[in-house]
Amino acid sequence: MESGQRVILFLNRRPRPSDFIEPEAPKSPFALVPSGVYLIDEYQHVHEYDQRESTADPYTAEGYSFWRKSAPSRDQDLALPSLEDVTSRIAASLKPIEPLRPLLEKVAARDDAPALMNFLDARSRSGNVCGLDAIVDRLTDQLRSLKDPAIALASYSILRDLNTFRLFVKPNPGANIPGDTGVHYLVRTLADSSETLALRTAAAEILLDLSRYWTESQTEPSGPNPAFNNWLRGSVDEIRPTAQAIFDDESQDELLRSLCLGLMPLDQAASIADVRRVYARTQSEQLRFAIEEAFLNRDDVFYQDLNPSGGPIVSIVAAARTNDCIKSTEDHVVFVEKHHLRTDLHDPSTALGIPRFVLTNLQTGQRFLPKINQLLGWRTMQQGEMRFEFNRPLDLPAGDCTITPEYTRNGEVISAGHPLRIVISDTPTGKKLSLKQQN
Repeated sequence: MESGQRVILFLNRRPRPSDFIEPEAPKSPFALVPSGVYLIDEYQHVHEYDQRESTADPYTAEGYSFWRKSAPSRDQDLALPSLEDVTSRIAASLKPIEPLRPLLEKVAARDDAPALMNFLDARSRSGNVCGLDAIVDRLTDQLRSLKDPAIALASYSILRDLNTFRLFVKPNPGANIPGDTGVHYLVRTLADSSETLALRTAAAEILLDLSRYWTESQTEPSGPNPAFNNWLRGSVDEIRPTAQAIFDDESQDELLRSLCLGLMPLDQAASIADVRRVYARTQSEQLRFAIEEAFLNRDDVFYQDLNPSGGPIVSIVAAARTNDCIKSTEDHVVFVEKHHLRTDLHDPSTALGIPRFVLTNLQTGQRFLPKINQLLGWRTMQQGEMRFEFNRPLDLPAGDCTITPEYTRNGEVISAGHPLRIVISDTPTGKKLSLKQQN
């Protein structure tokens, strides 16, 4: 620090729980996260701390570099928000929270669940809440503390919390499984067509999370937590018929059917034959992608027997969920591209770049390469995802269109993925993009 600088710390009265990095964290009377550190320069402007490039980088103040020790110039300091502006911004953000503070501070009771759920729903729609959001953390802690499967599932359907699925697992693997368990509740919800699609989808996703800890071919429990293995081993005969019935039902939602595919045994001839029949007749791009990826996860030959249109790469463009972590810059549609490579493309020497996204007007057949803004992405040698939006203003002709991921090598297209139907409309304020209702 230099002469005239200050640091402001935001302290949390609830210390962090113990973990392998900080086993003694609970002994501290306060918790402090990196985003709760503000550097105030000599001009009374605020430098917030974040990770410049990736989650592997150290937290540094705006205008500074961990590797370069030079300080920002006066003009760079003055370009940042003033302390007065930041104080006003924080006060404005706290104002709607203050009436609800008693709800967050108290020990939660079951009667508090509706109010907590409404608060969580509003918070999840307000922006990116997948980072360090103490209010969301407290809301989900409160809801989980009620230990009610219905409440936990409703909470998960609003905002996917990685810890929630643990509530559906019996803590003592040696005890007898009771007649009505959290897993039974998930299966009943999944099977009940009168339940909301959001709850049924959440139930399928939690069952998939649980299934990752269990493998039928193993005679002994394995994985990070043996309780997960024992728990699902006793529920397989209940889960699989439910999943297959939904997967086979063409009236069911395509995402729900795709999730249920993950709960089916693709090491059994009858299931494989059933999946092939569905693949041959379905018009759902989402379902065809899910089947191709499931077969490719088994091996290349198994996948190639489907005679897939994408050839060496399974890929798709879909609309990101409304409660996804990444939000658009304004009210734009956020897309997500997913891909999975055949084994012969895993060699780093054959590495492919990001796909190009081809917009095709279904009335005229014209093809366009719209400019995109990449929001988030990750990839390995085998697979990856990317979230993106179109740059504005939209300089594209109105009409019904498809957007398709295409992978090229040496200027030639080697794979075209599953497209998404969209609509570009003329409005008084300019071009508007919306999703085409799928049949």
